[in-house]
Amino acid sequence: MDPTTRQAVNAITEALEEGRDVAEFLAHALSHVAAAEGGVDEVLRNRPGSWEATHVRGLLHGTVGPDGEALIHYREKNA
Repeated sequence: MDPTTRQAVNAITEALEEGRDVAEFLAHALSHVAAAEGGVDEVLRNRPGSWEATHVRGLLHGTVGPDGEALIHYREKNA
């Protein structure tokens, strides 16, 4: 497992062990990335046509809206 994947696994495992809703944790984390990178499509830019991207797009659209209208809520205040 590469180091970046290991970091993600550790963060997700920690959230799970804290009793957090992992689906919500992932949705919010991905929404923060989308807000920082400029939108949902930017999160998926490295492989936009994959079946995984289709599901992540659905998760993000459900969280920030199909047009990204709620991304503003995920922008870091100091960014």
